Amino acid sequence: MKDLGSKLMPVSNKGSKPDTGVDVRYVVSYEPIDRVDVEAAEPEDIVPSQEPSDTDVWFTEWQVAEDGLDVALDQRVDWSLVPMDQNWVSRLFAGRRSIPLQLDTYAGAVRDPSDPSDWTQLSGRVARIDQISVVYHPSKDPEERGGLVPETGGAEQHSVLSFRQSRGHHGEVVGWIVRVRE
Repeated sequence: MKDLGSKLMPVSNKGSKPDTGVDVRYVVSYEPIDRVDVEAAEPEDIVPSQEPSDTDVWFTEWQVAEDGLDVALDQRVDWSLVPMDQNWVSRLFAGRRSIPLQLDTYAGAVRDPSDPSDWTQLSGRVARIDQISVVYHPSKDPEERGGLVPETGGAEQHSVLSFRQSRGHHGEVVGWIVRVRE
């Protein structure tokens, strides 16, 4: 707490009342001037079961931000996709959700485009978008050297209308799952 004593002027009782020998103490309470609106975390949404013609696709937050990508509910899409990193899916959801494919804007640079087994073409309409957030903590795995990792199985899902819409959540948004209905 700041010392405000040097900025406060003492009050003198001279001329109004006799000195009673009582020490005068200042009590200061304050609210910060810069108020931060903290968005309340909303309860996690229940994801409906998939229809046979539904496919879930992962979008990584940093790629969405870097490439300025936006996807909205009911949008028609035609994407070239690659297999999703199943270790990441397991870490996020611990079996609660499966995501077979991802839109990876760097996949063309690291995969052989002439190998059709790495690519899946998906066309359809966006039926659902889930914002995925996690809380990070230091890893206890010696191979990860104490780096920050999401809590296993701790990913939260909140249904949104587009990537540009955000809902109250704990931790950090790490991506979106877009359900495409063919």
